[in-house]
Amino acid sequence: MANLSARVPTGIPGFDGLIEGGFERNAIVMLAADAGCGKSTFALQYLNNGAIDYGENGLYITFEEDKENIFKHMKKFGMDLEKLEVAGKLKILAYPPNEVEKFINESGVIADIIEEHEIKRVVIDSATSLILLQENEYKRRETFLKTMKLLRSWGCTTLLTSESKLNRSGDVKARFGVEYLADGFIAIHTVRKKDVRDIAIEVVKMRGVNHVKKMSPMKITDKGIVVYPNQPVFGD
Repeated sequence: MANLSARVPTGIPGFDGLIEGGFERNAIVMLAADAGCGKSTFALQYLNNGAIDYGENGLYITFEEDKENIFKHMKKFGMDLEKLEVAGKLKILAYPPNEVEKFINESGVIADIIEEHEIKRVVIDSATSLILLQENEYKRRETFLKTMKLLRSWGCTTLLTSESKLNRSGDVKARFGVEYLADGFIAIHTVRKKDVRDIAIEVVKMRGVNHVKKMSPMKITDKGIVVYPNQPVFGD
């Protein structure tokens, strides 16, 4: 039986049952999906639920959106992240894509924020933006390895988003193939039927967790992400 005290629940309906109740504490988990398939919503929902339902303060570091757009986006799902930030339960740091080096150089400042605000959950959105501006494969790998070292040093349970790609077998992988460095890897699959896109989520690996090894339907509802583990995938 899983040690529930060592688990970090996402609070996302239908998902935690796939991973024995939650992520392993202090793990780094990567979530890969195409644009518009809910990876940022999933990540922010993880922080929102942590702050409200589990008493765990969160930090959201983004290279893709400004703070106002994030607040506006999540209010559509009934989540008031601005209120959480004012209450000191959530901290949002937005770096323009051209300030990736600033993020690396400010690691000490971020570590102080984590300690001061007693942050337990961190999201980096996204690894793709973090790596993309590097001029060659060596610099990309170096930047990502530095980032992983930073995340380990912060001692939080971290969700790292990435744009996805398909390998030759049709499996979802993180762009730049960096998912192997994470403790867990979650893939969001899509299939288009005429003008409708069906979405399914799969826990590909989760270190220390006996996870469910199949895809489960996922929807972006008016209350955020919902996973349906007992329903057929893509109308099968």
